[in-house]
Amino acid sequence: MLARRFEMEIPGAIAGYFPADDAVLKTQVYKLLLAFLVRQGVISFGKAAELVGVDKMTFITDMGLMGIPYFDGDISEVLNDMETIKQTMNSVPQ
Repeated sequence: MLARRFEMEIPGAIAGYFPADDAVLKTQVYKLLLAFLVRQGVISFGKAAELVGVDKMTFITDMGLMGIPYFDGDISEVLNDMETIKQTMNSVPQ
């Protein structure tokens, strides 16, 4: 796999808000980059989790802790999906 390397300077005014441990910061930035790709539809949550080296549920949980939801729809979408499932289940012969 081809890798790219870059350096990033963090201004002093915001540096104090980041973890002091560079390894932790690197992991968080990597996860955020992957989350961006997931939100853009470039890769799946599963692929992002694989690239980070964690299971999908852990990655989803980590994203939630960073304020990035797994589901981005509103409650009406969930209720519509539930109604569709009920209708489908009712039409299946028992």
